[in-house]
Amino acid sequence: MRRRTIAAASAAAVAITVGGFTSSASAGMRSTDVPKVSNSFGPGGEVHFDVEPANLVISEYSTGRGIEWEMWGPEAAVGTGDLYGTWVEGEYYEDVTIILFAPDDGYFTEYAVTGDFEAPQYPQDKTRGFIEYPRPL
Repeated sequence: MRRRTIAAASAAAVAITVGGFTSSASAGMRSTDVPKVSNSFGPGGEVHFDVEPANLVISEYSTGRGIEWEMWGPEAAVGTGDLYGTWVEGEYYEDVTIILFAPDDGYFTEYAVTGDFEAPQYPQDKTRGFIEYPRPL
């Protein structure tokens, strides 16, 4: 197994570096102005817009469940949960870190997932990518 670490936290702040992009925000930060995330988890798979969802469709092939968000700020969100997906070996991966970042017009536009698991074998199975869901008009 290979451990991929892209988030570091202290008591006061979280700094995130993903592919050269670095963002930071205060832990425990909450605001009505924080970005939302497009999410199609739930009956019918209809898209809705959430802050701190317990379950999140991360991509076409990956879903986070039982997510506990340590931080949700204006630049990034960091949570820990279980990762389910078509590419996941076994039923799911436990205790993965889910990072949302690159806010644009009030919505996070990119994600990264890290944890103690093998990298996906196929290009469409990603641990980093764009959140490709429509935004509200």
